Amino acid sequence: MADIAVSVACEVATCLVDPVGRHCGYIIFSDRRVRELNVGIEELDHARQRVQHSIDEALNNTKQIEADVEKWMKEVETLASNARDVLDYDGRARKACFYGWLPNPKARYCLGKEASRTVKDIKALIARGQFEKVDYENPPPGLVRVAPDGHSPASDGGDFITDSRASIFQRIMEALDDEKLKVIGIYGPGGVGKTTLLEEVEKKLREDRRPFHMIVKAKVSQIPVLKNIQDEMADALKLDLKDLQSEGGRGKRLRERLQKDPSEKVLIILDDIWEELDLKAVGIPSGDTSGKCKLLLTSRFQDVLEQKMLADLTFRLEGLNDDEAFRLFEKTVGDKLVDEELKRIAPEVVKKLAGLPLLIISVASTLKNSGVYAWKNALTKLDAKKMETIVKLSYDHLESEDAKSLFLLCGLMGGTIQVETLLGLGMGLDLFDGYNRTIQDSRYRLNTLLDSLRSICLLQDGGDDEESDEKSVTIHDLYSEMVVSTPIKGQNFLMMNNNYGPKTKEKLKKCWAICLVDVGNDRLAELMQCGFPNLKIFMLSQSGDWFGEPGGDCCGLDFTCMKELQVLCLRCMNITTLPSSIGIIGNLRSLYLDHCDVEDVAILGKLKELQILSFTGSTISRLPKEIGHLKNLRSLNLSNCEELEIIESGALKGLINLEELHMKRSFDRWMGVDKIQSESCNATLAELKSLTKLTSLEISIRDPTILLEGDDLPCWNLINFWIEIGNDSLWTEYEGLRTMSLNLEGCDRILSREWIKKTLQNTQYLHLDGMEEFKKNVHELCIGGFPQLRHLNVKDSPSIKYIASSSDGAFPNLESLSLTRLINLEKICHDSIGSGSFSKLKIVIVSECDQLKYLWCLSQMQTLVQLEEISVTKCYSMRAIATGGAGGDIGSTDNIVKLLNVRCLHLKNLPNMTSFCTAAGITSEGAPLQVTSSFSPCVNMYFRKGISFINS
Repeated sequence: MADIAVSVACEVATCLVDPVGRHCGYIIFSDRRVRELNVGIEELDHARQRVQHSIDEALNNTKQIEADVEKWMKEVETLASNARDVLDYDGRARKACFYGWLPNPKARYCLGKEASRTVKDIKALIARGQFEKVDYENPPPGLVRVAPDGHSPASDGGDFITDSRASIFQRIMEALDDEKLKVIGIYGPGGVGKTTLLEEVEKKLREDRRPFHMIVKAKVSQIPVLKNIQDEMADALKLDLKDLQSEGGRGKRLRERLQKDPSEKVLIILDDIWEELDLKAVGIPSGDTSGKCKLLLTSRFQDVLEQKMLADLTFRLEGLNDDEAFRLFEKTVGDKLVDEELKRIAPEVVKKLAGLPLLIISVASTLKNSGVYAWKNALTKLDAKKMETIVKLSYDHLESEDAKSLFLLCGLMGGTIQVETLLGLGMGLDLFDGYNRTIQDSRYRLNTLLDSLRSICLLQDGGDDEESDEKSVTIHDLYSEMVVSTPIKGQNFLMMNNNYGPKTKEKLKKCWAICLVDVGNDRLAELMQCGFPNLKIFMLSQSGDWFGEPGGDCCGLDFTCMKELQVLCLRCMNITTLPSSIGIIGNLRSLYLDHCDVEDVAILGKLKELQILSFTGSTISRLPKEIGHLKNLRSLNLSNCEELEIIESGALKGLINLEELHMKRSFDRWMGVDKIQSESCNATLAELKSLTKLTSLEISIRDPTILLEGDDLPCWNLINFWIEIGNDSLWTEYEGLRTMSLNLEGCDRILSREWIKKTLQNTQYLHLDGMEEFKKNVHELCIGGFPQLRHLNVKDSPSIKYIASSSDGAFPNLESLSLTRLINLEKICHDSIGSGSFSKLKIVIVSECDQLKYLWCLSQMQTLVQLEEISVTKCYSMRAIATGGAGGDIGSTDNIVKLLNVRCLHLKNLPNMTSFCTAAGITSEGAPLQVTSSFSPCVNMYFRKGISFINS
């Protein structure tokens, strides 16, 4: 027992003595602990310097420092600071008691303890600082970093994405998200901002951090250097190609890298492509091998992207609109516009710059430090070199000389130009050589050339609506100025219009093309002194525009020296008698005397090479028989010649090569064959039988009875036509559609003629009036059910009871239907009709049809899915829009009819109408409509999501 007690006592003593000794040591050996701390601080500083040297070397080579190294350096700084605090405390402890003569036990204890602990921390930190390497390789510049919190900062595309460009920017972003699209292209003229748009797209993608893991870009340029493109891509991927000398080997390594990870999505941006680029040679996977790679390309040329780079989708980048262009100009010139005179000039300067940011910034930067005279000079002439950069490189890209000549022609005329005008002028200049077997062939060729000019953004569509876009093109004033003021085709290729061109008489004589409007007689006399022996195209107008009223009496026209003239275009001029010199222009092929006061034109019979002759809108009253001598004439335009009352016998019969005859709103007094012929008699329709090559005909025939004499119209080869029979003007014009207007006045027998049946099969707009004897429905007028008809207008035809009866596919392409004063019309559709019938119908207008009780039954309405507007007025027997009750013949298991596109319902003077649909309810956006007991005098309803008829 005693031994156990002794043992326990010893253990307790040991546990007490060791701590006591250690704590006492902090006091006794505090000076030694301080000396050890000084040594530790010095060693720590040496270790820090060694690591810092390695960090400096890495940073000098633009390398990234490892995170644990940066953390260690911060810990070293913190620990060194703490150690210095301990040493400072040592100094204070020595002065604690009796001015430092006696030590302070408590202070010495704290000092020794803190110094001992700090030395241990220093040794541990030095041990951790034995780094083999302090840096790591930079990530590939193309890597799209993922935010730690997954948050994506918002971006609107920066200042570059203006209101007019926001839509295209958004559509590009959506296309990049679309997995089906592999190649996306952006095209536009030089200087429009394609490269800047790419930068904004890349910025947005990196901010969104999706959908690509890697973005690789390279500039291609006009003369691509394969090695440079490969190097730019390799830099983005941080891929080493230095050990490979051949382009093939470099391309192979690039391709292997891009296909290394099947899950990695890569966007490859190639900027400024001029010609087809061999993607395989570069090292870019394409087609089925592209995997997750997507291409975003830019070019000046649409055809390069679509035809050579096989882009799945392309976007055209337009210039800035006027307001945006001015804001950019204003921002660049700064406070310069404080000056009122410069502020007034600035909008005119900006307007000349075609909305091209590159040009706007360049000119604004130049004018920023210039005076008012430089600004005024900018209005007169821009820097030719800058213009050449924008225009001539694109012009030189055109492979076809015909396309180049067509562009020059557009530049000569300037502004918005009718495509048909270009056709006639181009034919006169023989621009379509090899494609001119027929006028239609030349038209196809013209459209191909226009497409090539649009694709490189030298032209754009003209007009504000879809139809006018197809019929006109626009050339910007900047390009027109470049064409006329700079002889881009050679020093002897001089042109002149109202704004630019040579001024001296010597240079004027060398001109090959002149286009002037608002030319007075004095100016005309001055011009005629030049003779113009080299002139090929001469366009003059004495009005402020091409379609104004004729000016005063014109005199002084002299074509004696113009031996080379091929195109003569005189508009809005008063030419009572054509000069005799016009008869000696042996090479003249296109002649326009549009909107002119002109009388005797017999002399034109001498122009044996003439192919195009137009009198559109002129005051000509007689077409002489001498016109029949023009055996090579292919197009004769007499449209809107309202004073034309006589076409002499033989004037048309001799035009055996005529392909197009336009007489819309013009002569309509054709003679019948039973009338006594005399010198003053008009031509008969029989003369048209000799026009066997006719493919386009616009004609009015006032008296339909002459068609009963056997004089059929030459309609068998017609591609386009506008035929008006009977004394009744069309309600509505659908420009460009194949049109038939028949006001038969009891001559319904004409409808049985083969030429009528043939023509109706191709008719797109049909106007019927005065049907008194035809007892069938309208649909039966045409074998095949009017397959191409888009608009139907029927009025004042008491014989009509139905528009269509039981049939498959009646009026499959009809878009509008107008029925007026059909006093015996019982139904629009009699019995059931095929599923494709009226399937494209959008507008229905019914007025004064007194026997009509319903428009449709519910089963028929199943096909009217495109219907947008319904108008019913003055139908005094009308009870409902549709019926689903007795006689309705629903014939469908579906008890609901949804017309989701209906936006407008106009009902007026329908005293017997009590509901929209008998035995059915009607809803709009899911809510029942309140129906009044009568619809008089007028009810208008507008919907946002259509209406539904529900069988109850």
